[in-house]
Amino acid sequence: MKKITFLFTNLLFVYSINAQVVFQDDFSSLTINQPLNGQNGWSNDTSMGGTGSSIGGGPLSPIVDVALSYTDYGSSPNSLFADNTQETDGVGHIFNSTITSGTFYVSFVINVSSAPSSSGTVRDVMRVMSGSSFSTTLRLWVEESGGTGFNFGIKTGDPSNAGAITPTEYDYNTDHLVVLKYTINPSSNDDQLDLFIDPDYSNGEPGTATLSAPLPMFEASGSVDRMAFPWNITPSARFGGHIGLPSVALNWADLSLSINDFTESSIVMDYLISSKNLSFSKTISGDLDVYSIDGKRILNTSIADANSFDLSDLNTGLYFAKVVLQSGETETLKFIVK
Repeated sequence: MKKITFLFTNLLFVYSINAQVVFQDDFSSLTINQPLNGQNGWSNDTSMGGTGSSIGGGPLSPIVDVALSYTDYGSSPNSLFADNTQETDGVGHIFNSTITSGTFYVSFVINVSSAPSSSGTVRDVMRVMSGSSFSTTLRLWVEESGGTGFNFGIKTGDPSNAGAITPTEYDYNTDHLVVLKYTINPSSNDDQLDLFIDPDYSNGEPGTATLSAPLPMFEASGSVDRMAFPWNITPSARFGGHIGLPSVALNWADLSLSINDFTESSIVMDYLISSKNLSFSKTISGDLDVYSIDGKRILNTSIADANSFDLSDLNTGLYFAKVVLQSGETETLKFIVK
């Protein structure tokens, strides 16, 4: 029977197989109207990937039920609210693995409602860092264009490095896909940073970047292991709006957080919160795998003539279940244990 395999994120499963996904979070399992800090590994603690709490003791940046989406990349009902009317915190996350060589990609969806003036001190929307929250690998910001929209800016490494600004202005109050490509080159101060704005994601990496950063005078890419939204700075230097669907991967294709549309399956699988069981629409025999949010397989077992399976030993969190029937059919499910 045809059914919607809802809430299954392709690339988190791919990560469990080939480790091409370094980090992803669509915020869909997080508690709305609560700070991102403390949820699903996000923290404003500098030892945990963050850049610090609010300097003026203001509120923490919250998850809100404002949807973001971009065609073929992904969608989520929740996003992180960027409030540039008061001081907030700088929340970050440690990656699932450390990048020390080669090329990696960082992406997210952003909707900008207001941007700081380009004539003032413009502060970062997002940073990727290497080994420490005080060692920046790359940074991206937005600023007023002087027209009716805003521009994106990028630079590698140290704040003293030269940056670059997009020649094209972008619309406010519109969901934009941002993809950053960073190549760690073997010599000193020769790393390459490219920016792609609103690409046709399903067509693969464009042949020409929207913008490339100048080569750095100082670079920090020996142990790339975290990203942050460093908003614990003067409100007037920050953007206002929403951001979400962050993803880090070793290739373009694995950035996607898209949801599967339709799959053929003769069974329906569901998670029953009351009993903490996986429930199947009919008696099945096959193999069951359960993965944690970071792609680690935490359960691998066989099922024989069963219509449910006990998962009461799982801790609170977000999981993926995959059943392969003896017939070869496969069914997957994303579920939350509370």
